[in-house]
Amino acid sequence: MPESSDLSGNHLSDKHTPFILRAASESLAEISRKWLADIEPENFTACHEYLAAVRLARHMSKIDVCRASQINGEPTSGVSLPTVSKIESGTYGEPGFRTMIRLARGYGIPLANLERFFE
Repeated sequence: MPESSDLSGNHLSDKHTPFILRAASESLAEISRKWLADIEPENFTACHEYLAAVRLARHMSKIDVCRASQINGEPTSGVSLPTVSKIESGTYGEPGFRTMIRLARGYGIPLANLERFFE
């Protein structure tokens, strides 16, 4: 990453560049990918722990997950807030295939990341 300068015109190296200045030059998707780099499904024993980690790493609320799971803003095409809450708390049981597709869409993860928990 190129050097930046502070308000006084002094050049700052990468490691000293404030997060805000670095973030301005990176897209939100790039930052999200870096936060998610260590969150691999293989590192989790339960699906609900993995999904909660993904959501928190992306700074999403449960409502954000519900909205992201919808197609064209249609609530019936997505996953509901009570379902997201039950899944993340581990009280939902095994979701059906349609629910897994909606969850993958809502959390922004590949479906294969969820399938490994329910083989």
